[in-house]
Amino acid sequence: MSYRTGVKIITLTEAVCESDLCNRPKPGRVVTFPRSRYLECVSCASSDLSCERGLDRSLQCRSPGEECLDMVTHHSLEGNPGDERHSRGCGNLPGCPGPTGFHNNHTFHFLRCCNTTKCNTGPVLELRNLPLNGLQCYSCEGNRTHGCSSEETSLTDCRGPMSRCLEATGTHELGNQSYIVRGCATPSWCQGLHVAEAFRLTHFDVSCCIGNRCNDPMLDIQPRRGGAPRPGPDHLSFTIGTLLVTARLWGGTLLCT
Repeated sequence: MSYRTGVKIITLTEAVCESDLCNRPKPGRVVTFPRSRYLECVSCASSDLSCERGLDRSLQCRSPGEECLDMVTHHSLEGNPGDERHSRGCGNLPGCPGPTGFHNNHTFHFLRCCNTTKCNTGPVLELRNLPLNGLQCYSCEGNRTHGCSSEETSLTDCRGPMSRCLEATGTHELGNQSYIVRGCATPSWCQGLHVAEAFRLTHFDVSCCIGNRCNDPMLDIQPRRGGAPRPGPDHLSFTIGTLLVTARLWGGTLLCT
């Protein structure tokens, strides 16, 4: 993904390799970009408040496979000052064409892609501006004693295309502790990889179901635990091995400014 912030163009990219320390930086490496220009998109970022102030600027995509992106990444529990809450630009991300997203009472992730000139313009997307879709799901983030205890688990009203109740369990890469996520999701989030990247989970299991409050923590949403699956579940389990990556789905390593 590429986007503008201030006078800089930030480019995020991803590479995967399979041997020890294979992602070690190479001294003197120069990043080059093709001279060809393709789709024209609008670009802005929260780091300079250009998205919030409506100060979109034009950005020419550098690859024929790139689309215009509109992305929201917001965590109220563990806010990172480096996160771009809103960003627009060019890219080719998993989840396109979308829209794809997740929300609960603490977090909102959303990605929208389009492929016509400056199609990602308009007011910044806020969760409260998406219409209610009539679904209610349980919401929490944390473990069974802190964050997802019975006292801290609450209901949330689902909005927009987030039409599934989701429950994900896994191991958080920071601290190697068990972690639970519940909330509302688009069907694409039920495939698991978006959840793992957004919440930094390994050895994760994701289940989705259709129907009000169907991710009730008092019920057994996980078929692998021996309980009967709920009506209409979309279920997928993954185990992530040791992959050395330089960028995540929702963020990445700064390669060029």
